[in-house]
Amino acid sequence: MIELFRGYLDNHWRTRKECLEWYQRKYHTELNERVFRSWVEKYNRKYSGGDTEMFVAHSGRGYMLTCDIDIIRKSLKDDYKRAMKLLKRNYSCTKALAEKDQLQLEENEADLYEVVMKMEGA
Repeated sequence: MIELFRGYLDNHWRTRKECLEWYQRKYHTELNERVFRSWVEKYNRKYSGGDTEMFVAHSGRGYMLTCDIDIIRKSLKDDYKRAMKLLKRNYSCTKALAEKDQLQLEENEADLYEVVMKMEGA
């Protein structure tokens, strides 16, 4: 459904708030933030599958529908950094919980630790 934003998001950074307000004005119906993010995710899967040349980039500046390779790379790099921070936080909190409750890390959590350590180059 990101196709509904063609023209509005094409090569212009727009904040999430601006996108939601524009959608409401244009289509006279409210769009939930979660639905918008899921539309972005689904659309970018089409890019991954080669079904579209446009990609919805996301940064601190907002969202942009683009085919500019440099912008797409920066967006993906930001996604990677965010994912690594989440993995590290999840691991450290799970480990703390396990120590607090005197439990051992489950097998999948131990695998997560190995992934985080490899990504850090440790």
